[in-house]
Amino acid sequence: MLELKKVVALVVTYNRKELLIESIDSLLNQSYAVKKIIIIDNNSSDGTDELFSTGKYYNNLIIDYHKMKDNIGGAGGFHNGFKIAMKEVDFDFLWIMDDDVIPDKNSLEKLIYDGEKLSDNGIDFSYLASTVYGPQNDFMNVPQVLTTSEKEGLYPDWNRYLDLGLVKIEIATFVSLLIKRNAIDKVGLPIKDYFIWGDDTEYTQRLNRYYGTAFLSGNSKVLHKRKISGTLSLWKEEDKGRMNMYIHYFRNNLLNLYKYKSLKSSIRMIIIYNVESLKNIGCPNWFYKWKIMQRSILQYVRIKKNRYFDFNRDN
Repeated sequence: MLELKKVVALVVTYNRKELLIESIDSLLNQSYAVKKIIIIDNNSSDGTDELFSTGKYYNNLIIDYHKMKDNIGGAGGFHNGFKIAMKEVDFDFLWIMDDDVIPDKNSLEKLIYDGEKLSDNGIDFSYLASTVYGPQNDFMNVPQVLTTSEKEGLYPDWNRYLDLGLVKIEIATFVSLLIKRNAIDKVGLPIKDYFIWGDDTEYTQRLNRYYGTAFLSGNSKVLHKRKISGTLSLWKEEDKGRMNMYIHYFRNNLLNLYKYKSLKSSIRMIIIYNVESLKNIGCPNWFYKWKIMQRSILQYVRIKKNRYFDFNRDN
């Protein structure tokens, strides 16, 4: 029998009311019950707030709804959600996801069960990630396997717990992560200034480095109804409004490389970005996109120089 753990679910949403309903309903109907569901609404304008003021979830004591005054991005939403959970709720694990994530009925139960197996093996892990699949049953949000070894000179031991259905990982996205309260206590909150993209890459690396190893669960599965599948690409982007968001993508990626790899790694990536831009000359709005990329690089240089992003618990 599983040892009872207190789990708080955290969902960040923005203008996806119907998907949010699916996500919340899946959380309310888990085979392993959550203690509370915290909803961070980034100032949606599609009537999302009505679900909680007069609609379907009105007076639901498990749901804790917070509407932000402005759209503070996914990073800001998760930052605030973490802070609210830490201050207001007693819990053992925080289970986080976007509003387009629909967990299977036993997703949480499988994560808890896998956590118990690791604990029985003396592993103080930082977080567990569910296996993510898309609407076409394709794998999505695939984590980066941990390729280093616990001991110098040995082969990578990512497969050490493969018989338990678990793989050691280093980087994951905020798509069904079960994070230990103790790990959050130690490493702090996601960086709100990232706004969008890269906040999950930074935070999951921070958990790995400063608390403990993370694992991908092959047993826990969730559906990700992501609007755009495949890798992000500024050069393929057609929406001008979305093009401007890529300033966060390039900048945050460079900051993460600088922090968790090396200055050389970030410089190498700047070269790769520029070579890629030259290969895409002729694509629609090329010069506009190129300027966005250069602004991102300049922001990275300025932030790195002034240490504007101090990777600490109070970010």
